[in-house]
Amino acid sequence: MDPENPTDPPRPPDVGEGPAPTEQAAVPTAPVAPNRGFALTRDSVTIGNALSTATEVWQRDVGTWALAQFLVFLIGFGIPTAIGAILGITEVMLGGEELSRVTKAILDGLGFGVQFLQTILQGVLIMGFTAMGFRALHGEPARVGMIFSQVQKALKYFLQLVAIWIPMGFAMAVVGVLVWLLSVGSVDVDMPLEEAVTLLLPSLWVVALILMPIFIFVFMGILFAASELTYNDRAGPIESIVSSWRITRGHRWQVLGASFLAGIIAVASFLLCGVGILFGGPLSALILAALYLALRDGADVPEADTTSTLGR
Repeated sequence: MDPENPTDPPRPPDVGEGPAPTEQAAVPTAPVAPNRGFALTRDSVTIGNALSTATEVWQRDVGTWALAQFLVFLIGFGIPTAIGAILGITEVMLGGEELSRVTKAILDGLGFGVQFLQTILQGVLIMGFTAMGFRALHGEPARVGMIFSQVQKALKYFLQLVAIWIPMGFAMAVVGVLVWLLSVGSVDVDMPLEEAVTLLLPSLWVVALILMPIFIFVFMGILFAASELTYNDRAGPIESIVSSWRITRGHRWQVLGASFLAGIIAVASFLLCGVGILFGGPLSALILAALYLALRDGADVPEADTTSTLGR
């Protein structure tokens, strides 16, 4: 190459001037980890792919799901029912109708306490079962211990029940009074019950047909209130109800269809000698959990703190 002309191409090296060029060895790369997140989104979810996703997750750990469902039934339903039966037997052994008012009041109070604790216990166990589903749908192994992960939210769950059922109970009471006044008229304690029922039934059927769509619309809107309370550790009783309403906005038909499908699976599995619910119950829960996660993605709700469900 002419030093005065730097544009000349470089001269190839003569043989023996240096080592022959070799191909660069391929650098090994670490395998790319699969996406362990939840794939369904608000825009892509359908009842069909929610079912297929839930089925895939359920099939990976059928035995684990069956065991978790059995423990939920045993702890949440079986043990409180057994305690209630013991109280009933105790009342009979102590004299039944001949019991003193104080003893009767104590036994009735204990019975009410058992029923109350059963309601709360069932709620937090089902929330834990749902949390187990959230982890599995995000690619994590199903762990039976997750059914106890939501016990610390028992007070939140109770307050949520109060926030839902007091307004609904008040509305139903108002409707009932109006139907009674329109059908029967003034309250007459001497009126035979059969006559009152005969007068009420036609009006009750009409009111039920009118109010049923409204009831379904409201119920579908708050269906995911407990799921939001489970998934988002920062959510309060009222906030989770509001978030459920926003999550289901524009997708109530999908929520209704998925709820109907989950109900059919649960009922059909229960009819198989009752034992089938250990397998159909988890699949039903996973369908609704998958739909909730998908609809929450992109909904107008606060970012979730998923420490107790996903551990992150």
